[in-house]
Amino acid sequence: MAATKQSPSQGAPSAPAGGRRRQEKAAAIRNVEVARIRPEDGLGRKRDRDGHRDLRNSIQQFGVLTPVTVRLAPDGSGDYLLIKGQGRTLACRMLGIKKIPAIVVNDEFADNQKVQQFLVENVARLRMRPIDRALLIARARRDGEETADIARRFGVTPATVRRLEAQLDGASKREVAVLKEGKVNLALHAVVARRVNAEDRGDVLAVVSEHNLRTKEVDALLVAIGWATLVELGPAYSSQRFLLLAWACATFAGLGRSSIDDRLQQVAERLPFEFEGGTLRSAVAK
Repeated sequence: MAATKQSPSQGAPSAPAGGRRRQEKAAAIRNVEVARIRPEDGLGRKRDRDGHRDLRNSIQQFGVLTPVTVRLAPDGSGDYLLIKGQGRTLACRMLGIKKIPAIVVNDEFADNQKVQQFLVENVARLRMRPIDRALLIARARRDGEETADIARRFGVTPATVRRLEAQLDGASKREVAVLKEGKVNLALHAVVARRVNAEDRGDVLAVVSEHNLRTKEVDALLVAIGWATLVELGPAYSSQRFLLLAWACATFAGLGRSSIDDRLQQVAERLPFEFEGGTLRSAVAK
């Protein structure tokens, strides 16, 4: 059966009059310059080449039939942040189409709806990075969606949803930024989240991300240098413990691929005993 073309407002259950009025205030359709649209932070995704080629050919032949969804960027640049419709926007850019029909939503609507719209459109059929998937799962739980519903949508177990929710609960912007850079994976983040308090977690991840260390190695290092005990010394020693962590990671990473225990022993033998001028001075016999 051929699908019938629907307007952007069709395809959803009718809303009460009050709901319709709120939706009208929340969104408006207009032609937006493609060059002024940039991705909403955290909603970028990989493209399927064959699928995108088909989409591009369709737009070239028929134009953009379904508006994208955007919101005005809060930085005063006059740009728009893309919530939904990355493929259509990219296709227009590649085809040299200057303007695209867009549903322009206000901030309140965007904050409440952008993740759900992204999930509905993309989760089942696209390959997302694990961190992007994890952040969306955690956000969906914070927004009140049931664990079982999220699990079905993402194709994971309810236990995975609960684990990611707990792991990313209260994650700072710095933590998320390090994770998105791709230098730290979710398994390594889980280790740091278990060993390090929330206040220090972003900075610890930033230090660890500078070295090619495996999850078990980072876990062993945090235990070996006594991170929990160092934290108990208080904020006055914060810079020293981070210097020690950076030194330990760099030293450990440069010791080759012997066993973790062997390398920890070598780190202990080289352990500096004094911080001087914000740098480390190796212990020497006197």
